[in-house]
Amino acid sequence: MTDKPYARGAAMFAKLVCATAAFVVAPGSAMPSFPIPAAIGQTTPKASDRALEARLTKNIVTLPIVMVREFPFVEGEVAGIRGKFMLDTGMQDALVINDHRVPLVGGTVMGTGFFGSGQTFDVRLHAVVKDIRIGNIHLSRVTSVRSQDARMLETITPDFLGWVGYNFFRDHALKMDYRRSKATFYKDGPRQYLRGEKVIAVLPFETRKLPNHPLLPARIGELNAIVSLDTGMNGALIISDAGKARLLANGHLRATAKSDAFDLARVTLADTIDIDLHSIEVEEGPSPAAKSIGITEDTEIELGYAFLKQYKTVWDFRQKKLYLLAR
Repeated sequence: MTDKPYARGAAMFAKLVCATAAFVVAPGSAMPSFPIPAAIGQTTPKASDRALEARLTKNIVTLPIVMVREFPFVEGEVAGIRGKFMLDTGMQDALVINDHRVPLVGGTVMGTGFFGSGQTFDVRLHAVVKDIRIGNIHLSRVTSVRSQDARMLETITPDFLGWVGYNFFRDHALKMDYRRSKATFYKDGPRQYLRGEKVIAVLPFETRKLPNHPLLPARIGELNAIVSLDTGMNGALIISDAGKARLLANGHLRATAKSDAFDLARVTLADTIDIDLHSIEVEEGPSPAAKSIGITEDTEIELGYAFLKQYKTVWDFRQKKLYLLAR
């Protein structure tokens, strides 16, 4: 038996958790389980109020990244346990810990999720987690930290510690350089992060229900689509069976030697740049995270590593612009 379906389930799990911070999904399943409140009337801090100490403050910060498949990781440590944090723009929390890898004690239950086997697990909020390292950043204590059992991500890397997300760098622009294996964060604007760079395109984007999910318009030939951008995935086309058949017929979508991978040609982003995507998945919509992000369009293109690896990119959420730079 191949482990590919389970690996794909793990990737979907990552996207769902990061997109909403509100539900989890079973391997091979697209049915979410929404958290069950721990107590009637109980309130928990919003993502923007959690892990306040895990926020960048210096003007420029560079972290080495380690690629595992299509996922960028930052090496780190929690309470003496070493491993990797996924650097994921799709995760709103600054820091989320995999308590299957790091056995945290206590915490308040925020909700409940489930695996495909029927087992449930708690999503917890911890008042304090001590002795954390994210790359070269050392944090003696971080308050109000979320944790959950994320053993599915251990199929991607067995030392998965958790996520570093949007609120970690929300006051900075993020430059992702896959070729040089580094992520650099800039507190100042374009004069700083574009110095010495060759700009290929500037793509304005919007956000809807969640501040960390950039969306921009696209066309596949004459078919309108919405693009979602996320570092925590490879790339996929979410489309109806009829739309898929139409794209196959007109040559925009082509099957590859891999039964679950397709090439997508002549995609126009924000009326600015034309791109091709190779070896992406095609799924019937809507995506499980669409409602939480605010996507209502029938056709969605998820752009991750398959697209981002072709450039250096700058994610400036303050200006709501994605810069594509020459590598």
